[in-house]
Amino acid sequence: MSQFVKVASAPQIHENCGIVIHCNGLDIALFKRNGEYFAINNICAHQHFSMLHKGKLDGLTVECPMHGWIYDLQTGLSTTGQGKVARYRVRVDGDDVLVEIPEL
Repeated sequence: MSQFVKVASAPQIHENCGIVIHCNGLDIALFKRNGEYFAINNICAHQHFSMLHKGKLDGLTVECPMHGWIYDLQTGLSTTGQGKVARYRVRVDGDDVLVEIPEL
């Protein structure tokens, strides 16, 4: 089971920038790109640094600032290695940004 949880207000999320959300024991990187929101696990699969929210965006990918692994925001798959990060569905309801969080 999972549920959508309010994690931010839309005005808090700036275009082409990421923020970190701590919710239900998860570190989630939330991005706004071309008016669309994306949420992935914030912990890089390479060496487990919790820094993806500070990564450089290029198109619909984010580059980990520690060692340069690149992840597709739509799938969570690494385009430079064999790793993958969890991807979470995002929904906007008015000014509320909600992320689908799995129940633990």
